[in-house]
Amino acid sequence: MINLIDNLPDDIEQAIEMNKDFNPGYKGIKNVCIGGMGGSAIGGDIALAYAAQVSDIPFSVIRGYDLPKFVDSHTLFLGISYSGNTEETITLYKKAKKKKAKIVVVTSNGIFEDLAKKENIPLVLVPKGYPPRAAVGYLFISTLFILKNQGIIDVKAKDLKELITILRSEKENARMWAETISQKVKEKIPFIYAPEIYQPVAKRWVTQINENSKALAHFATFPELDHNEIVGWENPREILKRFFLFVLRDRNEDERINKRINATLELIKDYVSEIVEIYASGESYLAKVFSLIQKGDYLSYFLALNYGMEPLPVKRIEELKRIMAE
Repeated sequence: MINLIDNLPDDIEQAIEMNKDFNPGYKGIKNVCIGGMGGSAIGGDIALAYAAQVSDIPFSVIRGYDLPKFVDSHTLFLGISYSGNTEETITLYKKAKKKKAKIVVVTSNGIFEDLAKKENIPLVLVPKGYPPRAAVGYLFISTLFILKNQGIIDVKAKDLKELITILRSEKENARMWAETISQKVKEKIPFIYAPEIYQPVAKRWVTQINENSKALAHFATFPELDHNEIVGWENPREILKRFFLFVLRDRNEDERINKRINATLELIKDYVSEIVEIYASGESYLAKVFSLIQKGDYLSYFLALNYGMEPLPVKRIEELKRIMAE
């Protein structure tokens, strides 16, 4: 797992080269629907958050079996399943096909690859051999370039270059930070707070802690959490002292968000074990997002070691899949 986390900038660089000329050539797209689960869906979440800033086309990410009613022949449906055998995503694909949506499949192999080839659906094949959550570089960049080459979003070359540069230059510091802070987080429950624009990152931190560290975690976003969750920082007081709060921040965050975060932390600081603020690096949104993802991935790895857990296996997920397949 540590090698996979280390290789994130290389994966992104290779994924850019692999996808730069891929273009399904669809016309008349009026909305985008991305279907996926778990580690395969996180790239869709980042793409949605990015697209909200640069595209006037509506986006949605679906985790489950049912498509939104609006999906039709003007919808670009991206089915993302790293394993190629995710039953929810394959179900979405079949429903999208019945609705005559414009479909692209992103996978490494499995049933999904076979279906796409058999039914002549545009297909992006990413490298095999990764746990889905560790293939985030390939899955996100593949999604990004499908949208870019379809003319749905604009992606600047300098932003992609900065993304890779930031990840490489900060790798060692991120590792050292994560190894140190993970010792404080052991036997605590991590809470991840972030501005709404970084919601995919906060979710990624939680799911990486779930799968790598085999531990529970929680996330919420500003400003929504200030309309409900902030009141919950009262009871049970002894348990609240076991919560460890990470706050993901941007040095250029909106003035009102900045004031809101600072005020929130002042109000709850006496009820939580510790508060650690982590600032995104870089100028572009993509660099900032992945600089935060990198730190969270390393944290989940070192927290796993502190608990004496092997990061790679996800036995309960595999057991649940076996039960569902019976």
